[in-house]
Amino acid sequence: MSFKYELLKKLVVAAGLKKRWLSVTTEELLEDRRKQNAKNRIPALKDDAFEFSRIDVMGFPVLKLIHKEHTNRANLFLIGGGMISAPRPASVKNALRFAKETGLDLFIPYYPLCTDYPLTKAYEMIHETYKVMLRDYAPERISVLGTSSGGNLALGMVPYINAGHGDTPMPGYIMALSPGTCVDTEEEWQRMVELDKKDVAIPAQYMKTAVEVMRHGDNSVPDYMIWLQRGDFTGCPRVTFIYGSDETLYACAPSFEAAMKMIVGEGMFHCYPVFPIVKEAKEGWDLMVRLMKEAI
Repeated sequence: MSFKYELLKKLVVAAGLKKRWLSVTTEELLEDRRKQNAKNRIPALKDDAFEFSRIDVMGFPVLKLIHKEHTNRANLFLIGGGMISAPRPASVKNALRFAKETGLDLFIPYYPLCTDYPLTKAYEMIHETYKVMLRDYAPERISVLGTSSGGNLALGMVPYINAGHGDTPMPGYIMALSPGTCVDTEEEWQRMVELDKKDVAIPAQYMKTAVEVMRHGDNSVPDYMIWLQRGDFTGCPRVTFIYGSDETLYACAPSFEAAMKMIVGEGMFHCYPVFPIVKEAKEGWDLMVRLMKEAI
């Protein structure tokens, strides 16, 4: 690993990012995120190659980044945040870079969060956003990219369609970066506890708290939305997982590895390709862009 990468890890540890998920009660954590989300602003994007607009889906905003030079390919870009944090301006600006380098039109939903709703609300809104995209793009020309909890939502589109929305065609390709699914077995939990010693961002214990967070008091939330391993992936399109080997969420990878393509960045951190500020992460970004350009 490069010196810059090792320094970055030390800075993340010093900033106490991991401890923030555990230092308060669940309700205190949610209230803190509500306050942070209230301060969050949708950034004003500028680029002469794009038309930028905003639509509402179920009362929630969706940013559209459309190339002025017409393309018939689009991406549903799902930014993670533990299902409790709204997309940050820096993440949205990173999405613009992704749109430029891949040549894809982008739809970025500010989906409903579990600070105020059960997880079913986010799934419904994302499904409705996808249906909006289907008005202008063929399903095989639509890809979905999700980071962290957004990766969970991206993969979850498949069992969601299979669980009563069979009139909606599957997208052409899904890429999930460090999808934030919860542990479903004791074996997964033990792997997560071991990885917790290396992870600088996401504590293992939070992935048990996350069950309560994602239910938001509603015990009717389908199991697959929390434990993605239980989902019905019949008719699943091509999927690529990207994990860092040193993150707690990698504990769930073996549950998916047999059926889906998986890329593991050795020694890398959570969602490393979308933080291309060190050599190793830049390599992950370039790989992510190349795979997405080739997929649809």
